[in-house]
Amino acid sequence: MSVIKYKNLIAFFILSLTISGCGGKVSSPDLSTESKGYILYVFAKRTEVMIDFCKKDGLSRGTVLEVYRTKIEGINEPVKLGEITVEKVGDKMSKARVSLITSSLKMERGDRVYPRPIIVTTDESWITHTTPEKGWRSEYVLPNQRDWKSCQIASGIDNRPSARVLISDTNAKPIWSPVVGARVGNVYFRKTFQIDANIISATLEIVSGCKTNIYINDNWVAEVKEPIMIGLDEEEKEDLPKLESYKVTSFLRKGRNVVAVEAYRDQKTPFPQGFLLAIKVQTSLH
Repeated sequence: MSVIKYKNLIAFFILSLTISGCGGKVSSPDLSTESKGYILYVFAKRTEVMIDFCKKDGLSRGTVLEVYRTKIEGINEPVKLGEITVEKVGDKMSKARVSLITSSLKMERGDRVYPRPIIVTTDESWITHTTPEKGWRSEYVLPNQRDWKSCQIASGIDNRPSARVLISDTNAKPIWSPVVGARVGNVYFRKTFQIDANIISATLEIVSGCKTNIYINDNWVAEVKEPIMIGLDEEEKEDLPKLESYKVTSFLRKGRNVVAVEAYRDQKTPFPQGFLLAIKVQTSLH
């Protein structure tokens, strides 16, 4: 057996002992207890990795994690490299199998590992009304909630380029009220959802062809203005409405949350009724 193969075998044996809690040590990035989520080691075939999450972090076998390269020259945003599935959880580190590759960049020691984000999207579970009641933007259950109607899937706006992007990325569905149709005036929408882990970051994305105000837990997030078509050529009009994005980390909390939307249409609104919304929440393991 060659010296190189022998050294690789010894390294693998030490890692195997460590994952079972029997000892051993592998060099790793300088991490604080508040900053976990790194690849510590990539095996030779690049189909398995060691990560610094362990039993005390609440990690369990079968958990799917996403892998990102956070610093790439010329790119301002992290790049997702793929996904890994935890196979064995240890006392100090854990072993995971590469289950999805999404980049030509190969996973390396030091790449960041995050739980899959929680994604809250528009669908038939949202409820709607034409007359808001007290607490509609904040209360988990409304006194007259039985008077609210389940939303229906809207057609037309899902064909816009921005909507197709959001649908592809999050599986969001365009929604509207089943009773008001193309009615002129205000329509109100809401949904409650649960977040059971500590929140690291959150982004809200929306595509709406009408004036829209967004609230989370009774806090105003943003107003999406109705797109102005005057002076645009046909190609520019085709790109409307735009996909709008907002940071909403500070509006969310661990536990139950309420997202509420007030949409307004007038006689000049040029787009089909409906809007699409998605909230992406990046959390810690617990």
